[in-house]
Amino acid sequence: MGSSCSLSLSRHRSLPAPLSLPAVAQIHSTIQEMWSELRDTNHYEQIGVQFMICLLITHPELKRLWIFCAQLETVDEMRSNSQLCYHAKKITNTLNDLIIHIDNPEKRKQILESLGKTHYQYDVKPVHFEFAKIAMDSALTEVLRSDFTLKRKQAWSFFFQQIVVDLRYGVNQQEMLL
Repeated sequence: MGSSCSLSLSRHRSLPAPLSLPAVAQIHSTIQEMWSELRDTNHYEQIGVQFMICLLITHPELKRLWIFCAQLETVDEMRSNSQLCYHAKKITNTLNDLIIHIDNPEKRKQILESLGKTHYQYDVKPVHFEFAKIAMDSALTEVLRSDFTLKRKQAWSFFFQQIVVDLRYGVNQQEMLL
């Protein structure tokens, strides 16, 4: 698998207009269906690694956030690094937890705000979550290819924007404490 991480930061950073409950339910159903298919294949393990690769290739300045990434230069080095793979698995497991609780916004918010607070300790900035959103979209496109349909892309974009908002909130809360 290559590494086609052609990413750019969108000018539009605001949340979409509120959706009706049936629309949100449809988005959640689409995410759950897609994630279930991922879990049933070897793609599940690949998503986190491909995400990290896309993030580090498009934003090499972020390597400093992970000590184990500082010297990684090539895709092969990244893909074979056990610490990167371990962190990638943690990302995938967190996404899995969020999707398990997709219909429980309070639980998702609790998980993400706590994660945001933890990331603050590693000097992660709110804009980095925007980079992560774009990298995850590229990773899903790379791994799922034609199975990452327009409907799934739109659902994922909406869902991941919710993730970004709650992660940012956790980081901002931590900033205010210090």
